[in-house]
Amino acid sequence: MANLDNTLAVFSALLASEPPAQVGEADEAIWAYLSAVQGLDAQIAALDRLDQGVAGLDAHSPFMPLLRDALDRHRTRLSEPSA
Repeated sequence: MANLDNTLAVFSALLASEPPAQVGEADEAIWAYLSAVQGLDAQIAALDRLDQGVAGLDAHSPFMPLLRDALDRHRTRLSEPSA
């Protein structure tokens, strides 16, 4: 089960990788982290905590914009009304 600290450690490694990592690796880490949380409101809160943690990581990495985009896509997905 992925927790916040483990997920941020994965992100740190992705941000430090040369050449920059693939966004799919970040998506996998986000999915693993969120899948451990039950309920939409709880997943949104978990994503908020993840966003806060990412704010403390290497903002100068060329991978950071891709990571931010991946987090935004998950936030959009969580905010969409279910069918």
